[in-house]
Amino acid sequence: MSRVAGPHIGFVALVDGPVIGGLSGPGGAVSVRGGGRHYNADMSISLPVLKTGPIRPDYARGPASLDAVQLLRLSVTDRCNLRCVYCMPDEGVDFGPADETLSADDLYAVAEAAFSVGVRHFKLTGGEPTVRRDLPGIVERIADLEPDDISLTTNGLLLPRMAGELRRAGLDRMTISWDTMRPQRYDRFARGGTRALGGLDGLYRGIDAAVDAGFERLKFNVVVMGGLNDDEVADFARLTLDHPWTVRFIEYMPLGDSTLIEQDPNGIGRAYTVDNEQIRNRIREALGPLTPADRDTEAGVGPAQVYHLEGARGRTGFISAMSKPFCEACNRLRLTSTGELRSCLFDGGEMSVLPALACEGETRRQQIVDLMLQCVRMRPEVHSSRGNRAMSQLGG
Repeated sequence: MSRVAGPHIGFVALVDGPVIGGLSGPGGAVSVRGGGRHYNADMSISLPVLKTGPIRPDYARGPASLDAVQLLRLSVTDRCNLRCVYCMPDEGVDFGPADETLSADDLYAVAEAAFSVGVRHFKLTGGEPTVRRDLPGIVERIADLEPDDISLTTNGLLLPRMAGELRRAGLDRMTISWDTMRPQRYDRFARGGTRALGGLDGLYRGIDAAVDAGFERLKFNVVVMGGLNDDEVADFARLTLDHPWTVRFIEYMPLGDSTLIEQDPNGIGRAYTVDNEQIRNRIREALGPLTPADRDTEAGVGPAQVYHLEGARGRTGFISAMSKPFCEACNRLRLTSTGELRSCLFDGGEMSVLPALACEGETRRQQIVDLMLQCVRMRPEVHSSRGNRAMSQLGG
């Protein structure tokens, strides 16, 4: 695969600030106006997100119907072999006891209950899902349901040993996290474990392994962080000219406790969020017009707005959860690796499936479905400005 080469450029801070953990932190205050309440560590709130204003617009209404759910995201583990700055604090997070992680049978039971009420898309996440050795077996069990789509979100580092087996088990698609093309930046973003796993070259080997295994139409998630990697967006978009890939630019979302949140003077992390409209403009300036693509031709049922550059084999996508929340069109539920159903990535709607999993047969299935119904009814109309759980615990 072709790679974009270039000299290493260190972090370019948008504003002056102290350097913490190798990253330049914002020094200016972030003003938040509106009618919301002040955030504290013990509560999630409803504040304007990224753009200031009195209230969310009318389109931001979350569907509270189980009929709206098309996708179930299954976190198979909270463990990860990296400690990315937008996901974890400097000291990392405390992983849950291994014996509290849902078994393959448990995950299948929840997937089967979801399938029984019309859910046809399943996404396997983590933590980092490939650290779980029985992942191919989990894929194979869910594939027995004959859903429309089974996909995986991964950092890609363990794909050289697992990509082929996952393909044979029935995995349809992969989304790989890739936030920078610069080796030193990659090490700073990902922190622990990168050298042992090969750093950025290890990621490239994982991408090659995925393509060799038959996952040719890969998706890549690029979390854009102001002053840290937003100068690379045109390079990532350029990849779509020669590859049948979808590169998706995701506005940084403050979730749980992370290094970026710790470095924000207001403790919210908004200083690192870049509006995707700015990203689109940068790509247009560097590479030409972006033409909207037919969303129905894009694999999956995700929230990305999809475009293509002139003559490109692939596509660019934009997930704008902060500047333009898509809560009114949310079509997913999440299951954590410890058995909590969750209706929103940021906040709201946690229901434990553990009591239901202790039952058997039709009773178990019906109780899980009932919990899903209760969970979607607890969806917030619009998510808060900061999530109350770490990304590694929720699987994105």
